[in-house]
Amino acid sequence: MQNASCGCQTATEESQSTNSGCHSPDGGGDYACNPLSDPKWIKQNIEYFPIGFAAEKGIYKDISPKETHQMMQEQSQDQNLVILDVKTELEYLNNHLPNSKLLDFFSPSFKDDLFRLDKNKIYIVICKMGVRSEFAMNLMKKMGFKEVYNVLGGDDRWFAEEIPYN
Repeated sequence: MQNASCGCQTATEESQSTNSGCHSPDGGGDYACNPLSDPKWIKQNIEYFPIGFAAEKGIYKDISPKETHQMMQEQSQDQNLVILDVKTELEYLNNHLPNSKLLDFFSPSFKDDLFRLDKNKIYIVICKMGVRSEFAMNLMKKMGFKEVYNVLGGDDRWFAEEIPYN
């Protein structure tokens, strides 16, 4: 059955009658018929993404938005610090840290784009809720990046804790 709101061919009669969204648990349509948007799907399938790189020793750490803000303030002039935003372009346009670099996690070229980055720089990886950034950090670890930090809870936690975005 086709979902009238998105054209999805896998919608059920129940989702049609309740007008729930595309496979999202809250019915809000957050997954937009894209299983790559579903954190559960990502967790179950990330190991199948071909990496092909040997991991090297380095620093890989989860940090809070407060720790991230402090690190950004302390290293504001450091050219080796890169804020890597792995949200979609629309999410990025809606909200992003100053001077952050967009690298859409769902882009088919994501792995190739990561490969082009300087592995010796320091990366702070952020997304909307901290799920994609965690997977990106783990991927970067496997690719041999030297120092990568994941912002726990992403933008959502950042705003909940009312930390300035500068």
